Amino acid sequence: MGSLAFALTGGIACGKSMAEAAFRALGCRVLDADAAVRALEAPGGEAVGPIREAFGPWAVGADGGVDRRALGAAVFADAAARARLEAIVLPLARRRVEAWRAGAREGEISVFSAATLFEQGWERGWDGVVAVAATRETQIRRMMGTRGMTRAEAEARLAAQLPAEEKARRADWAIWNDADDPEALRGAVARLVAQWKERL
Repeated sequence: MGSLAFALTGGIACGKSMAEAAFRALGCRVLDADAAVRALEAPGGEAVGPIREAFGPWAVGADGGVDRRALGAAVFADAAARARLEAIVLPLARRRVEAWRAGAREGEISVFSAATLFEQGWERGWDGVVAVAATRETQIRRMMGTRGMTRAEAEARLAAQLPAEEKARRADWAIWNDADDPEALRGAVARLVAQWKERL
C-alpha cells in the first residue's frame, strides 16, 4: 500500500493556512515549516547555540530560546545576515522534515506546508506540489483588510516574494482562492485528498 507525501505552498493572504487546516481535518499528517523552525529556535532547540555563536548573545532571549523578533528585525534588511541565518537553520530544518517524512505509516498521506517552498528549493522529491493562489489584487485587499496594512506595505510584502501565479504555474495542482469562500477551499482540498487516496 505504501504512503504518499505532498508539499503545500502559497503566497501571503492566499489561504495556505486554511488549506493546511483542511488537510489536517481530513486525516493527513501535516508539518508546517514555520513550526519546525520555531521548534529549532525554541529553548533547547538545535539552532539556538549556532545562532548565538553567529550573531552574539543578544540573539537569544531570557528564556534561552532565540529572540525571533530581535533577530528578524536584524536580518530583514541585511541580505548577508539573512543568508548566514538560513545557512544555520535550513539544513537543520531539512533534517527535521526528512525525519518526519520517514515516520509515515502505511496508508498515510503526509503534507509538508512551506510558504517559501520554491524559494528554498524544497519542491523536489515529493509525490506532488499543491499551491494555493489568489490574484495580486485579492492579496492586497486581504492584507489591508485583515492585517491592517497600507497598500504600500502590502505591495512591499508582495515584492519580496515569488508571485502567487508563478507558484501556481510551477505546482502540480493549483487551488485558486479569490472567492473568500472557505467552504469552496475545503471542497477543493477534499477532492484532492480523494484523488490521492486512489493512488494508495
